[in-house]
Amino acid sequence: MVGIVVVVVGGGAAYAVNAIADHYANQVHKNNFLAGVPQDERASAPPSGAPIAGPMNILVLGSDNADNARAKSQGVDGQRSDSIILFHIDTTFDHVYAFSIERDSYVSVPAAGSWDGGKTKINAALQYGGPALTVRTVQDLLGIKINHVVVVSFSALIKAVDAVGGVDVYVDKTTYDDQFHLTWTKGWHHLTGQQAEFYVRQRHGLADGDYDRMKRQQQLIHALVKQAGTAGVLSNPYKLSDLLQAVTSSLTVDTGMPVKDLAFAARGLTMNSITFSTLPTNGTLVMGGVDYERVNPDATAALGTALNSDNFASYLKRYPANDASHGL
Repeated sequence: MVGIVVVVVGGGAAYAVNAIADHYANQVHKNNFLAGVPQDERASAPPSGAPIAGPMNILVLGSDNADNARAKSQGVDGQRSDSIILFHIDTTFDHVYAFSIERDSYVSVPAAGSWDGGKTKINAALQYGGPALTVRTVQDLLGIKINHVVVVSFSALIKAVDAVGGVDVYVDKTTYDDQFHLTWTKGWHHLTGQQAEFYVRQRHGLADGDYDRMKRQQQLIHALVKQAGTAGVLSNPYKLSDLLQAVTSSLTVDTGMPVKDLAFAARGLTMNSITFSTLPTNGTLVMGGVDYERVNPDATAALGTALNSDNFASYLKRYPANDASHGL
């Protein structure tokens, strides 16, 4: 988002660009999320003052406040992550790969706090040990190292969508959501922030439940980035400021993330630079009346190899990317 400012005022003096970028970058909340990750499990930090370089893995955790409140009402304490997306920026900062991980995936979660360690849903890691334990869990699952972590709530989604004047999404098939009592008809929809929240939270009525919801999340990210890059936003200082305020004030990142430098390095990325995908699983496992998703060991191993080698040709040939321009 700070990169948008750079594009807009790039013709001005360098000090002006830096001043504006600093202003928004400084509004991003920071937290020492990685303090709970043992030193030998952390990604290597670049030397002080070194330029931003890839490849880089950034774990984004989305929090569904309504689902968390509902969980507490059912006796489940602590916050859980509604969406888990691993973003990989390639070596040259020319392309980004976004991999959604099913929140009910049955995985090994390391011991932390009151949790003795063992297998459970991956989204429980946030409850038992915060973002640090989620980082450790995803690293163990894929055999990788994560450089940075970002936590964002649905409030950011609502604010950002409204800041750009709404977004357009295409729904491929008419569905009815009996949780929110909404019908999504086939065709184009212009969504406000509140409507966007309902759209990406729907599970009921979708053929593949959470899998389809993850695709909707990716579709909304696609639509939001596309709309944010239009002249109607970039040329309107009020809309642009509202967008940047909405995003930067609603994110919390690890203390080591160089927000401004990262934004500058990635400012050349476009929608064509982003590939969306979902980590495959092997169907549902029911234990004690609770549904879990079986991890696909071949897919996780293949993705880990692709991430560590910064080469996704073989992986995406076997596990094709999602078309984020369409809904479900």
